[in-house]
Amino acid sequence: MQRTAWSKAAGSVPSDRLRPAQRPQHVPQKQSKGKGKTQEPAKSKAICKLESLAEGVRKSSGREKDPKGGCFCQAREHDLSPHTPICRSCGLILCAINLPYYACPHCSAVLLSDIARSSLSTRLDEEISKQLAKEEEERLRVVQQARDAEGAFPVLPGSVTPPVLSSTHSRPTAQTHKILSLNSKTKKYTVSSYTNTPVSSRPASRAESEVEEVHRVGAPPLEVDFVRRAPDRNHPWSNMRMEVLYVPVK
Repeated sequence: MQRTAWSKAAGSVPSDRLRPAQRPQHVPQKQSKGKGKTQEPAKSKAICKLESLAEGVRKSSGREKDPKGGCFCQAREHDLSPHTPICRSCGLILCAINLPYYACPHCSAVLLSDIARSSLSTRLDEEISKQLAKEEEERLRVVQQARDAEGAFPVLPGSVTPPVLSSTHSRPTAQTHKILSLNSKTKKYTVSSYTNTPVSSRPASRAESEVEEVHRVGAPPLEVDFVRRAPDRNHPWSNMRMEVLYVPVK
């Protein structure tokens, strides 16, 4: 009979009774689907608006009507449309709520010709490029302010002098923090960072507090309201919209 290390037979040494240390089982880790992919920053409201407008100009035929009915305020309540300020068919004044790639809300005429559509598409692409460059410059400025707020290394003689921030407009700067977290199961640590952007105490501007859903003025009635009965010659000043009983003064 073969004797093992766990047998209690006589003559076994004490070391035979020691149990070997159990090796931890290797647990395969699940790879995240998004590993290796960089998350793109969220687009701003201005960029989304310009891209939506440019896409509508390129893809629409111009004959589709606005599903929301358009607006008939004639630029009294909203700003004048910068792209199609007037319908060249019926003469309706169009406000900024009426998008240029939709038909006229009154006569259903196409507001943009082929040449005007191509020109507007090119102009919108240029505005998108300028807005992206402006936002990237602002982002780099905020990052530089955050680095200057944390403290910079001493400048050596003869080196480039770091830019001095203007103290006229004191704005809260964003601060970057790092967090070290330990996974209790895998015994591995991960380092993550986040940026704490302080909220300014100033009131929100008109553009920031603007609500997406704006008030639209409905279309006028198709029938013109008029008085159907003939005027009274004895009382030309009388109200023709309602029956008025004149009582003689005693």
